[in-house]
Amino acid sequence: MARNRYYDDESARKGIDGHLMKRMLSFCVPYTKRFIICILVVMFSVALSLFAPQLTRIMMDEVYPNKDVNGALLFVGIICTIPIMEKLINMLRGVVITKLGQTIVYDMRKKVFEHLQELSFGFFDDLPTGKILVRVTSYVDALADLLSNSLVTIVADFVSLIGVVIIMLIMDPMLTLISFITVIPLMVFLVLFRRKLEKLRIPAINKISNRNAYIHENIMGVYTVQAFNREQKNSTEFSSLNDQVKKTTMDQVKWSTIMWPVIDISGVLSLLVLYVMGYYMIANKAIEAGALFAFATYVSRFWTPINSLSIIYGQIVSVMANAEKIFATIDAPVEIKDEEGAQDMPPVRGDVVFDHVTFAYEGDDYVLNDVSFSVKAGQTVALVGPTGAGKTTIVNLLSRFYDCNDGAIFIDGYNIRKVKLRSLREQVTTMMQESFVFSGNIMENIRYGKPDATDEECIAAAKKVFADEFIEKLPNKYYTRVEERGAGLSAGEKQLLSFARIVLADPRIIILDEATSAIDTKTEMMLQRAISSLLEGRTSFVIAHRLSTIRNADCIMVISDKGIAERGTHRELLEKKGIYYELNKSQLAGLSE
Repeated sequence: MARNRYYDDESARKGIDGHLMKRMLSFCVPYTKRFIICILVVMFSVALSLFAPQLTRIMMDEVYPNKDVNGALLFVGIICTIPIMEKLINMLRGVVITKLGQTIVYDMRKKVFEHLQELSFGFFDDLPTGKILVRVTSYVDALADLLSNSLVTIVADFVSLIGVVIIMLIMDPMLTLISFITVIPLMVFLVLFRRKLEKLRIPAINKISNRNAYIHENIMGVYTVQAFNREQKNSTEFSSLNDQVKKTTMDQVKWSTIMWPVIDISGVLSLLVLYVMGYYMIANKAIEAGALFAFATYVSRFWTPINSLSIIYGQIVSVMANAEKIFATIDAPVEIKDEEGAQDMPPVRGDVVFDHVTFAYEGDDYVLNDVSFSVKAGQTVALVGPTGAGKTTIVNLLSRFYDCNDGAIFIDGYNIRKVKLRSLREQVTTMMQESFVFSGNIMENIRYGKPDATDEECIAAAKKVFADEFIEKLPNKYYTRVEERGAGLSAGEKQLLSFARIVLADPRIIILDEATSAIDTKTEMMLQRAISSLLEGRTSFVIAHRLSTIRNADCIMVISDKGIAERGTHRELLEKKGIYYELNKSQLAGLSE
């Protein structure tokens, strides 16, 4: 069970983190040349926009008064051409930036996904799947948009802002200072606004994450939802989560929308001051009308990039929480990995030794404490005992899905922590309680554990576990398409496919974790014959609640009280009249009823 549930908010740091920004920008470094091209294109567009008011000034102050018709036509033509050129340049910029953004998305999502493949089971125990999913999808999309389109826009806005200020100072320093009289109060407002916006971003991101986790959980459990008539109850719960998203999002939007009118009002006030001063300056012949018009255009363009930068700032604040979660995923430690100097484990016979193994999923709450046993190659060992006693934990440790806290596990004398994971898991294969079937066709699912297997090898594996009997009845036989999680196949059919997958992989040690729990009696009888053939000559660990399936095991171990309470053959354990005897007695009583 995930320790962070769908209704639990995740922690997040406040403010814009310089270290996070640096890491975000690291994804842009491989594409520096493309960014430079985008920026050069944008700067050319900015230069055109800054040049246009000067043409208007010359035309109004020099060409029109001199009644120069040819000059007027030339200037009008140039002034009309500039917007068209800007549009064409922006189209080119859009295409380049879109391609750049998608490339960054690809790199970032690939990095996160590849790291998820390596993370240990503990990571997935701690976090709901829906919260992990949103990190790989929408969080990455938002971050990549910021790193492509917004990054170039920031450069364009700064260049435009600096260019406008320089031109205005050259034209009239005093008028420039007067026009910017509203800048100081605006800066004070933006500082206060920034603090408020940063406070609102964390709840908004968390509530969206919680809602997505709940949606995923309900989709995955839809059969249970409907079986227990939970539709109305779940809709009410979803409405509550959705309301939280709506409220936190609207709080953010309300404050974000305050910024733009404040900036626009500041711009209008600045123009008002300019026109009042300009009236007296024209009357005193201190400035020409064309120059005043050009100056007013620059004042308007001064506020445009400020407005744009304020929007991008809000985007940065919002995306910062996303970035933190993305990098938290990338930085999550791979607890189960090859140790330094790990060697490939050669083909093994299958001797297994647990040497004083102790393990806890959390803290000091030990599931296994000082467990020791040995299994000879080719033996079948059955693990029985009450739910939660540690049966699955034992086989998870053998496969190195987790590492023991103390002690060691050996296969043919090789400490499994000293060999490469790939070489270990090529020879130790587990069939989980839930038989997972991937979307695709039957043949692809059988071939999953051995991608280079031929069709003939896949069919032979299916025949060995009698899976071909139901496959041959399907519309397209081995090429029949199955949907996600094997929709359309019975539980027994999915398990038969999983057995065929194991047969094809041909491991030396096989772990069957409640492998026949969902199969009817007739299918089980057929499967038991296949299992006998499959396990012959291989070391196997079988977890089963139905004791009838493990009567012929070489050794049965009863797991209880954090260790092995009893061990022996079926007959030996019955003669002891202990825990196993009582389990067997209760099951026989249940059958007779």
